[in-house]
Amino acid sequence: MRRLAASILALAMLVVGAVPALGAVDQGKLKEIKTLHQQMYTIKAQIIDKEVEAGILDQTKAEKIKEAMQKRQQKIEQDMDKGEFHGFGHKKGCGHKSSKDSPSAQKAE
Repeated sequence: MRRLAASILALAMLVVGAVPALGAVDQGKLKEIKTLHQQMYTIKAQIIDKEVEAGILDQTKAEKIKEAMQKRQQKIEQDMDKGEFHGFGHKKGCGHKSSKDSPSAQKAE
């Protein structure tokens, strides 16, 4: 019984000691991730500009998209500074309910 208690205590101490080490963020890698996010934002904005030039998007829609992208970029950077990180968001088939503005909802109307 004492061995079991000692084993559980040792395991608990190991887990508690390992959590801060796993939670530490490498600042160099974080800076690299921020740079990549900024590059991704810049490239997406360039794609939207090219779509406007090609006549795929009108200017007002492009400005709305770019404004939303800018807000998201700022939120990502603020959250990274706080230690929060974003994934790729909701995907179809993962329990995300479609909004009334989504293409699938428009087809149903």
